[in-house]
Amino acid sequence: MIKLSGVTLRVKKMTGRNGDFCVADLQSDIGEFKVKDALLDQFDDGEYTGTAWITEIYLAQYISFGKGVTEIRARLHDLQLDGARERPRDTEPQEPDPADELVAQAAPAAALVASPSPAPASSRLSKLRDRLSAVGKKASTPAPEPTEGRDDGREREMEALFGELWASIKAREPVKLDPTVERSVIRAQSAAIRQLGYSMDPIKQMFVPDTV
Repeated sequence: MIKLSGVTLRVKKMTGRNGDFCVADLQSDIGEFKVKDALLDQFDDGEYTGTAWITEIYLAQYISFGKGVTEIRARLHDLQLDGARERPRDTEPQEPDPADELVAQAAPAAALVASPSPAPASSRLSKLRDRLSAVGKKASTPAPEPTEGRDDGREREMEALFGELWASIKAREPVKLDPTVERSVIRAQSAAIRQLGYSMDPIKQMFVPDTV
């Protein structure tokens, strides 16, 4: 474990085929590293300062616009932030989604299985994303589902997505997401909780309800 004090974490939010995701440049006294851990997907664009605990520093490669890219990455164990500054999205070239790297690594093994059935969790997340994208849109049919039925269905989906945290969210309490869950889950949670009127407090690394 390596403890780095006085670091600057420059987080960039991008949009890919799997939705929004974040990558970061970690600047420290011993060098600059790329960070692509799942816990970043909770953050907004910005520059954050503080202390980072690193479990691994390693070389990684990927293909971008037909060219091979090699970079030095740091794997985060934990962050303790003491400062945050917002920054607009920049026009730097799009980087590949880290979630796609995991899919590519698993592809050879998946090729050995004929017509695999979709994982139940992935199926639920896909349906949830469809419902979230439809929030605020008018129904396309003249006979909409009764409000009570829609509310019950949404309640069940949110409870399935957030688990024990759902009770705290309903009570409008601050909540801390678990960054160790599957990457697609924390992305869905981050998107959903923002639509429920929460914002990320980067110093506390918790989602807090927006003030009225």
